[in-house]
Amino acid sequence: MNRKAELEFDVARKNIYWMIAGFVIAIIILAFAFTLGTYTTKLTAVPREISAELLALRFTAIPECFAYVDPHTQQAVSGTIDLSRFTPTQMNTCYAPEAQSGFKTFNFRLRLEQGQQEITTNNYFHEDDFTLIKEVIVYGGGMVAKDRLLIYVQEKI
Repeated sequence: MNRKAELEFDVARKNIYWMIAGFVIAIIILAFAFTLGTYTTKLTAVPREISAELLALRFTAIPECFAYVDPHTQQAVSGTIDLSRFTPTQMNTCYAPEAQSGFKTFNFRLRLEQGQQEITTNNYFHEDDFTLIKEVIVYGGGMVAKDRLLIYVQEKI
């Protein structure tokens, strides 16, 4: 073989080598970036139970929901339920997912254990994923009683 042919073959071989090496390096960099992305996603993920618990705090903590409002101070008493406000219309005022896409978020069924009263959100389909339990004080009919609020949570039907 002559010198010119050897030189051209050598240049072609190096080009093929660098194309393959560049492809392999690009794949390694993409795999590393994907691994870092999934790791940070898993690291910062919030369990659905905590999200539902934080969302359900509104039922017993704010006056727009079911919390008892002290008539003297006009302050909502956290951890309480006013039975006169424990109605479906108040539930729709307090927490109402959208009618068309609300089934993609949390929906709740609330039940007072001793009172046997139950209300649901507008998109609740009796498919419980998990249950939250809260100790509450119930004000109703001039009486004060301790009860448990069972919060059945439905997530994404």
